[in-house]
Amino acid sequence: MKTLNPTRPRAIRHLLCMAALLAGTQAALAQTSTSTFAVTATVLPSCTVVGGVPLAFGIVTPGVQRDGSVAVTATCTVGTPYTLALDAGTGSGATVALRRMTSGGNTLDYALYQDVGRTTPWGDGTAGTSTRSSTGTGLLQTFTVYGRVPSSASAAVGVYADTITVTATY
Repeated sequence: MKTLNPTRPRAIRHLLCMAALLAGTQAALAQTSTSTFAVTATVLPSCTVVGGVPLAFGIVTPGVQRDGSVAVTATCTVGTPYTLALDAGTGSGATVALRRMTSGGNTLDYALYQDVGRTTPWGDGTAGTSTRSSTGTGLLQTFTVYGRVPSSASAAVGVYADTITVTATY
């Protein structure tokens, strides 16, 4: 029969105590240091405007009113107030109140509006026209431009065109 060495449990206890002391010493040796740094950014007011597909009135018949519409979009930074203005276009003798498409030396009158009822002329804020105001959301915002060739418009045979510039002021 084996006899137990009375010093062996004491030696194991000593080893365990030494291991615990060493582990505590290593933990005590680990140090930390902290610091901070600033993070900054500047967001400036910004708007991007995109015109839509052509506003096509189709075939214009004398004495018949023709309506059409087109979408324009604006993407402006959050909280940026802006206005959208439409210029007179490139038609000969056009104004923001009465625009003109051209075909060679001929013209065809038309008008642009902010509302489907075509009661609020959309221009640059002069000559009885208004601009369209909004505030940026950071997302694409869509606005419809409503056009009309009045039944009183008369023009020679031809294919008529004009180019309107949309301007965002912010």
